[in-house]
Amino acid sequence: MVYEQFLTAVKERMEAALGDSYKLELRKVPKNNGLILDGLCITRGNTHIAPAIYLNPCYEQYREGRPLDHIAAELLALYRQNDTPPPLDYQMLSDYEGIRSDIACKLIHAASNESILADVPHILWMDLAIVFYLCIHEDDTGLMTAMIHNSHLRIWNISLEDLKNSALANSPRLFPPVISSMACIIEELNRELNPHVQETGPRPETPAPFYILSNRSGINGAACILYKDVLKNFADGVEKDLIILPSSIHEGATRFAA
Repeated sequence: MVYEQFLTAVKERMEAALGDSYKLELRKVPKNNGLILDGLCITRGNTHIAPAIYLNPCYEQYREGRPLDHIAAELLALYRQNDTPPPLDYQMLSDYEGIRSDIACKLIHAASNESILADVPHILWMDLAIVFYLCIHEDDTGLMTAMIHNSHLRIWNISLEDLKNSALANSPRLFPPVISSMACIIEELNRELNPHVQETGPRPETPAPFYILSNRSGINGAACILYKDVLKNFADGVEKDLIILPSSIHEGATRFAA
């Protein structure tokens, strides 16, 4: 079975299992850096929310010999475990003053995301772009967000400058910055990977002067480099100049040396 046939077959099995009160649709979902994923979007009743289950990795399982019915059953169980999104007040979402405190920003690579940037308000920043999103809901299972598009600026009747000011004011509060030494992070990773191994040998007296700037959630942490005085205050605290080494393929963090 070729890939497109596989997608259709999964969709048909899910439709048969869920029944007529659900609407299923296959969509191409653009992600960061030019990545396009195939999502199965599931809408229940008259709700405006359609969670997407990405099917790309499932096809690899199918090619390796896993039965299609097993894959569809697992996807169905996954959906049913996570099919209750938080209630949204769409009247409130159209009111900028009511939601402005939940607007944040992140950094993405500009050249690799031209198709996304064509439809979203953004500010070019070196070879990156600052884009904006709405934090809708957060709990133990994760963070629910929505990208802000050009159409939202028209609905809210605000400028890009208004959006930027709100996001830069909110982001440090919503996603507080965290600076950790590389040595501590490596030590913690070693403990997680080898919980039963006792540390032996002397520690180096002077650890490598590398640090990572991210946020408490570890998601979209590179935006912390935009926070006012975060790097300046750290440099003042260690009384050294900094060499910035932007890193992380998902724009999750920024490394620097002191």
